This record gives sequence, C-alpha cells and structure tokens, in this order.
Amino acid sequence: MKIISLVFLLAFSASAQLLSGGNFDVIKVNNVGISQGKVDSLVRQLAIAQGQGQNVPPEAMTQLRWLVVNQLVGQELVKAEIAKQGLKVNEKRVDSLVATLKKQFPNDAAFRQELQKSGSTEADFKKHVENQLLADMLLEKVIPDPKDPTDKQKKDYWEKHKHEAIISDTIGGIRIILNIAKGENAQAIQNKKDLLKGYAAQARMAKASLVVLMEQFALTAARVSEDPNAKRDGGIMKKFLPNSQGKEFENAVKNLKVGEISEPFVQDGNKVAIFMMTEKNDGKYESYDHEIDYILRLEAERNRQLSTVNYLNQLAQTYKVQYLNKDYTPPEAIGK
Repeated sequence: MKIISLVFLLAFSASAQLLSGGNFDVIKVNNVGISQGKVDSLVRQLAIAQGQGQNVPPEAMTQLRWLVVNQLVGQELVKAEIAKQGLKVNEKRVDSLVATLKKQFPNDAAFRQELQKSGSTEADFKKHVENQLLADMLLEKVIPDPKDPTDKQKKDYWEKHKHEAIISDTIGGIRIILNIAKGENAQAIQNKKDLLKGYAAQARMAKASLVVLMEQFALTAARVSEDPNAKRDGGIMKKFLPNSQGKEFENAVKNLKVGEISEPFVQDGNKVAIFMMTEKNDGKYESYDHEIDYILRLEAERNRQLSTVNYLNQLAQTYKVQYLNKDYTPPEAIGK
C-alpha cells in the first residue's frame, strides 16, 4: 500500500461523523472540496488509535492533522490522474480484497455493524477498496516497489560501517522455557523437549525475514513460555553474556548463528528451554547481515516515499490545489 493508504479505510467511516458546523471546505483539489469536519474526524480517529486510550498532546494532534491533510490531498490528486488515464481494476481482485478485509471481523454481522456506525454500506466499502487498488496501480507504474537488497549492497554497507560495530562477547535472543516439576520423570521431561522442538520447527519452516520470525517467536513465547516475565516481554533477552545464564545455557547456544534456534536443553535442573539467537556482537559480517538488510530496506522505503511526495507535487501542477485555511495548511503542504 502506498502513501495514501494510511487514512484510506478510515476515510469512508469519517463521512458520517463530520463536526457540527465544520462542513465548509478548508482545501480544494481539482475543484473537489475537503471539509474541516472530514479532516477533524480522521484526526480524532487516528489519535484514538495511536493514543490507545491516553490523551494525545496538542503538538501531536497538530502533526496528525498535517499528516491527514497531505494524505487526503494526495488521494484527490491520484483520483484525478486515475480518471484522466482511464485506469480500471479487475472486479475479481476487488472482491478478493474485500473478502480478505471482512475476515478481520468475527462474522458478517460484526462487519455490517461497523459499517452502520459510520453510515456506510458494503457497496461504499467495496468502492473504497477499488479506489485503493487503482491508486496502487497508478503509483506502481511511476514508482515501483524497491527490490530486495543484494548481497553486494549489504557487503558494501558493511565495509563502510563495520568500524561502528561494538565488538563484545554479548548476545541477545528470545527464550521459551517449560518448568520441570519436582519429581518429574525422564519421559515427562522428554515430552517437554519434544513440544519445544515443535515450536522451533514451526519457526524454522516459516519463509520470512528475521524481523518477522523474531516477532512470531516472541508471540509464541508470550503465549506458551512458563517464564513469569514472558507474557510481558515475549521472552526477549537483551545484550547479556551467555555464561551469566549457566553452563548448560552457554553450551547450548555457543555455536548458534543469528537467526538459528537451539535444540531443547535442560537449564538449572528445573526447566527445559530453547533459544533463538537474534544478536551476536562478534564483529563478523554474517552476524549483522539481517540488521543490514533491514536498514537497507528502510532506506529504500524512505526513498520511495520521497519519490511519491515528489510525484504528488508534480500532479499538483496539473490539478490545482487550494489551501483555504492556514490552520489546515501543513508547513510542507503538497502543491505549495
């Protein structure tokens, strides 16, 4: 999803929630008005989502307003260009995405109830999904998604930045443990090892980046680990010396590379554990490969976002953008 995606699915639900007296236009894009009420409603929804029940400070609310304004202006510019180019999207693709989004709700009744809250219909929702797919189609034509970093790019980055690596014997990772009850027999302990082997096998089978694997493994730890802190921290262990966890732990993880998971082992005589190595500060390229990959992907995404903003500014030269209220004019407004 491109730059306009952030408020896309909120946009249809804001239409029925306009502030009283705020329906006058504060922006016009290609003679299409954007009202104060629509902007304010989206800002409130984003603030609720980001604040998670906490009050959002005024400065943050202002930044959200700038974000929403630029997103809405971008939407209208893209819509105008889509109409000019006569782009169409396959209806089966629209229906497929609608079905996928509906699955996020427990059932159809819950989905329809959410639509009713906003005064929208399923047809409205489908139209907004179609608009999003058309927007992605247009932006993909002019700003293709970045390619995966190559081995050469990663090694070049390492050669340039390896002097910044702090070399030590510390590691980091994620641990899942199952407690051994007093008097538990060898078969019961083996059963726990087999269970942990299953969790490790599931993680190894996943074809995903290390960042995603770490998130999934931490979620598993939060769900099944009997470490009393795991539900809070997902079993994550940050920079520590392996020998600080005892000889059994040190031996179990000493040959692991970043991204690998140990075989189950008994630790301290009272628990069975597995450990995913996520950090190894040994100064070797392979230990930082995943981190370099992540950094290069972030840089590529930032460059794509900048290219998207530049493209929207180009569209603003064709489709007139008018800011009618200084309080709804971002410092870096599109088309200014």
